Amino acid sequence: MASHPPRLLLVDGHSLAYRSFYAFAHSREGGLRTSTGIPTSVSFGFLKSLLEVLEKYPPTHIAVAFDTRQPTFRHEADETYKAGRPETPPEFIEDVENLRQVLAALRIPILAVPGFEADDVLGTLCRLAPQEYRVQILSGDQDLFQLIDPEGRIRVLHLNSKDRVSEFGPQEVREKLGIWPWQVVDYKALCGDPSDNIPGVKGIGPKRAAELLQRYGSLEEIFNHLEEIPGKVQQYLKEGITAAQHSQFLARIHCDVPLLPDWESMRLTGFDPAEVLPLLEKLEFRSFIAQVRKLQATLGGIPAQVPEARTGSKNGSADDEALWFDFAAHPPPSLPPVRIVDTPEQLERLRQELLACSGIVAWDTETTSLDPRDAQLVGIGCCWSERDVAYLPIGHRQGSNLDWNLVKQSLQPIWEDPSRPKSLQNCKYDLSIFRAHGIRL
Repeated sequence: MASHPPRLLLVDGHSLAYRSFYAFAHSREGGLRTSTGIPTSVSFGFLKSLLEVLEKYPPTHIAVAFDTRQPTFRHEADETYKAGRPETPPEFIEDVENLRQVLAALRIPILAVPGFEADDVLGTLCRLAPQEYRVQILSGDQDLFQLIDPEGRIRVLHLNSKDRVSEFGPQEVREKLGIWPWQVVDYKALCGDPSDNIPGVKGIGPKRAAELLQRYGSLEEIFNHLEEIPGKVQQYLKEGITAAQHSQFLARIHCDVPLLPDWESMRLTGFDPAEVLPLLEKLEFRSFIAQVRKLQATLGGIPAQVPEARTGSKNGSADDEALWFDFAAHPPPSLPPVRIVDTPEQLERLRQELLACSGIVAWDTETTSLDPRDAQLVGIGCCWSERDVAYLPIGHRQGSNLDWNLVKQSLQPIWEDPSRPKSLQNCKYDLSIFRAHGIRL
């Protein structure tokens, strides 16, 4: 029996996060929050859509792409690009961290590349995906329609305003917009996109743009046949040729982001419920517990002894199924004591131990922000055996700190020595933090 081809689900994280946030912000003042005040609009809406898609369209591989807060090449080319949007609320940023923790526990990788948007990351992954992969892109934006290929190997799972998912291939795009997917960029070049401040051609709306592309096929051919186009439309096009070309540049997804995808790391192989379920409990997402347990049963994944869910809330109501951990019966694994390195003498001792270490050393940075561009270094942790764990406080508001210049002078030769293997979690982020401080691992 022939095996099914790998199925790669690419999630437009920024699109889903913002849709979720503003959906609840508009319907309920302040959005969703737990009983203790934790904002949850982003994480709830995102996980609701994601879990439904994982059940209906089960992938073998998955990745989530996000924008970064760093300006992109589009902003550099046009300072008005996406201008006028409200400043990102702090509760959105806080809730994205909740979401990141849940996705990490689900073993779902997150990709973000400074200088590029999530769309560009998704487009690059589509271009680089092995030919045998079948790719689906989950998004609420029609921009991603341009990535659909004529063969239908790449398709879009589009979330509409009612959060219903429809699968789009070439024919579905044609029926919805009156154009083919490969004409979407030229379509936006003509009629623009107010949500992104893409101007388009003044006087040309979506209907007229579709008619022109149906007749001539592309923006270039439309301008090659300007004299055939009657009346005011010809005048609009003649006056708007520069705006159309600029809008075409802004609308096109760039599929050449510097990425080296690790497809095996995107394989959806399962997760440890002991990591996921407490996060759902903290966020009061009890309605997701049954879906998560069903997903785990489908995937197999990492074996773990997890107590069974029992019916009833803490108040004794039988209307809500929740999972309450009995930590006495199911204690967490014992962890080694963490050595705090906060004096020059302790730093020198740590350096000598690391120089004597012949195996892999795990490193992790603690910072003030998820955005490497804004992050200030708070501390650095390292581990080189099951018993050896150390933490270097550098920017704590309370307690003692090491002088960063001393830490850098002491450990930079170790960090930059290619003969000393290193392990990092969320590697690209930590590499960015180190690089910002003049260190190249």
